[in-house]
Amino acid sequence: MKNILKLLTISVLLVACNDEFLDRTPLSEIAPENSFKNASDLEIYTNSFYNDLPGFDGIIGLDKLSDNVLYNGVPLEQSGTRLVPGTPGSSGWSWSILRKINVFFKYYEQCNDAAARREYSGVASFFRAYFYYNKLKRFGDVPWYNQVIETSDSDLLLKPRDSRVFVTDKIIEDLDRAIANLNTKKASDRVSIWTALALKSRVCLFEGTYRKYRNLPGADALLTLAYQSAQRLMDEGPYSLYSTGNPSKDYRDLFASGDAQESEILLTRRYSKELSVVNSVNYYFTSPTQDDAGLTKSIVDTYLTNTGTPFTSDAGYATKTFSQETVGRDARLSQTVRTPGYIRIGGTTTSLPDFSASISGYQIVKYVADASQDGFEAGFQDLPVMRFAEVLLNFAEAKAELGILTQADLDRSIKVIRARAGMPALSLATANANPDPILLGSHPNVTGANRGVILEIRRERRVELVMEGFRYDDLMRWKNGKILEDRFKGMYFPSLGSFDLDGNGSLDVQLYTGAVPTTGPSQKIEIGGVITLSNGTSGNLVPFADRAKSFTENRDYLYPIPSGDILLNPNLVQNPNW
Repeated sequence: MKNILKLLTISVLLVACNDEFLDRTPLSEIAPENSFKNASDLEIYTNSFYNDLPGFDGIIGLDKLSDNVLYNGVPLEQSGTRLVPGTPGSSGWSWSILRKINVFFKYYEQCNDAAARREYSGVASFFRAYFYYNKLKRFGDVPWYNQVIETSDSDLLLKPRDSRVFVTDKIIEDLDRAIANLNTKKASDRVSIWTALALKSRVCLFEGTYRKYRNLPGADALLTLAYQSAQRLMDEGPYSLYSTGNPSKDYRDLFASGDAQESEILLTRRYSKELSVVNSVNYYFTSPTQDDAGLTKSIVDTYLTNTGTPFTSDAGYATKTFSQETVGRDARLSQTVRTPGYIRIGGTTTSLPDFSASISGYQIVKYVADASQDGFEAGFQDLPVMRFAEVLLNFAEAKAELGILTQADLDRSIKVIRARAGMPALSLATANANPDPILLGSHPNVTGANRGVILEIRRERRVELVMEGFRYDDLMRWKNGKILEDRFKGMYFPSLGSFDLDGNGSLDVQLYTGAVPTTGPSQKIEIGGVITLSNGTSGNLVPFADRAKSFTENRDYLYPIPSGDILLNPNLVQNPNW
């Protein structure tokens, strides 16, 4: 994080130049008892928490688990072949981050600055809530620790899991403490009252819908907290959606412009070329040596037409070619995948999808910056962790699930998000009167008078937040894991042979079987090996059609606890059916 890294660098230089340095406690003897004495100590210690914010794998990479992405494999979460890990502390059952946070709470009251104690205890409360939220999503019941565990603390070391109800209550307590103590400054590389409110809306929406779709108590109370937290941020916070008034590029620039757009981004993972804090985002999406990730036909079909009607209501939508299906669509589609006419940031020529870098043909361009960042660890675009659009979506979904959503609520949330892309507003009455049959089929447990608008909010969430790490968690909380058994598909082709992807009269890609053709377009796709066509010699690209897909309803919504940890603590009970 640029500000934090600069602060730490300056602090080291100042210490090195201070004549009193030799009189200080030797570094080898520094202990918590000798620190946490002033505001600077608390700030420097809590700065380390930001290093634990998710990066590429925890944001972009998570969508590989969902129905949004095809890549050169099938995730264990979709194949049903996950095994109980053996190594203690593996597969997410690690507590080192929590220990670091609880060390702060053990010693921070040594600080002689009351304002600093208040502020940085708010920071630590936020990060403890964030830590436990991730544990709650993954494992459900987990042991709650709010103190440092020593090797002699046998009762704590052998503690059983606390219920998800208890853990959720504790997360909310931490977030309320953060909201009460944090400042109102607007800075995307620091937590504030606004990021705490945003996280509270996220946590309460997740757990509220998790309980609602499993008929568990407490759902309505949590959904109420979700929309109230979002509404307070919307009413009092200094945020709005980033927009220059250009629907054809504003969404793209939000993710690919380098520094986080402070008007919308509440919290970001900072990267900096100057400070050599870099990523490989461009490399991942443009290199044929990576995962070959591409969007699925399922999410491409989810984007509306630019008149606000479902694309899937168009006659023959399923057999439209690439140049046909990308015309007249929600502008976010062409800012998320390469479509005809795509020109890279900083470029002057058009680029078609590169099938060597995208197995589905729907090559992702969201986050992709100029070509100078294409190399391995050459990227420095910031990655949003929280942004205002999510808050608006949380607000609308929570109120819809409670049955109290109004048109005015939609107009201050979904309408604003759609307007940036030049899309028409969502009508509550129309959505509920005419639920999309495709969405109904893929979300069968959505019922009631509000089912149409709930489905449209889910559509909007999928489109707006694609590749931001939400979709898998959304499917889990909605109890819709069975959708992961579907055979996800890529681009449609009416036959084998050569095709013009952008309608300019030139042939761009050739599908073949057998020997590699010596003539024709340079891009060639072998059909019958890793990739098949859904109808044999025509249809959608289907990678790894021979691999089984399975999702077990009474097991797979939670991850297993490593068996090594259960051996160390027999009071831990394994998740059901693992």
